[in-house]
Amino acid sequence: MARIIPFLLCIPILASAAQTFRFPPTHLALAEPVVREILECRFDNALRITDSAYAASADIRPIAAVLHLTALGMRDIDFDTAIDPAAFVRSFERAQAAIGRYESAHGITSYSATLRGFALGIHASYHLKNKSYRTAGVSGLDAVKAMREAKELDSTNVEANFFLGLYDYAKTELRRRLRWVLFWYPGSKEDGIRLLEEGAQGATVTRAAALLALSDIYLKENQPRRSREIVFNLKRELPQSRFVLWAEAKYYEDQKMHVHAARIYGTLADMYANEPHGARNAAATRKKQTEMQRKVR
Repeated sequence: MARIIPFLLCIPILASAAQTFRFPPTHLALAEPVVREILECRFDNALRITDSAYAASADIRPIAAVLHLTALGMRDIDFDTAIDPAAFVRSFERAQAAIGRYESAHGITSYSATLRGFALGIHASYHLKNKSYRTAGVSGLDAVKAMREAKELDSTNVEANFFLGLYDYAKTELRRRLRWVLFWYPGSKEDGIRLLEEGAQGATVTRAAALLALSDIYLKENQPRRSREIVFNLKRELPQSRFVLWAEAKYYEDQKMHVHAARIYGTLADMYANEPHGARNAAATRKKQTEMQRKVR
């Protein structure tokens, strides 16, 4: 499955970091449990927590709205279907409004620009996955612009590295899909890898997104050992994450370790079979399991 670009545009997770840039403490306190729920595919919990937080406190509405949008986007990516397009549109509009009010009250900061970039990146990912390429192109370039602004306002903001790095690395593929867009921003594949590696080492919110991007990129760049290290470290952190299991299956398949790939695809098929929206991916992963088993014989 061609999951890499829409999948990786959405994922956040938290970890300790030693950078100057910080999310506001109350915002980070909300993000910590929510991103764990999202990454371990408990989307309904994430949506309930963010809706409750949004209603309870005006101060944390921007991050609550962005995380709510993230949960909806990641749910669609996980199940490979648009579950509730109307809810996604409402969530995106609410996030934009909340960020706008926050900037009116606090000014435009590196943090507020980062939130704008997150929301726009998720919006671009959603429309790219659904083949709405013009909308995806506009939102995607606006996301990159917002992240560049965040970086200019605070050079220690490595949270912005994920979007900028992925953009640089994926520019050739994006140009193929979004042919009408002018890709005027500088940057190369090597620049993209460097930015992602910096984000993987020092970011807080986008650490796992950068790591998962690198796990795929290292396979493309014929560095499977580095991909394997990332996947197995993340699996220890997030044992229930289907997103990490997809990365593990891809690693095994790339390395022609078909027995192991079949096992992981079988695990995914069982997990999806127990989900209300999982029929599509249950069938797809069961088919992949069978394909891997046939290659063993």
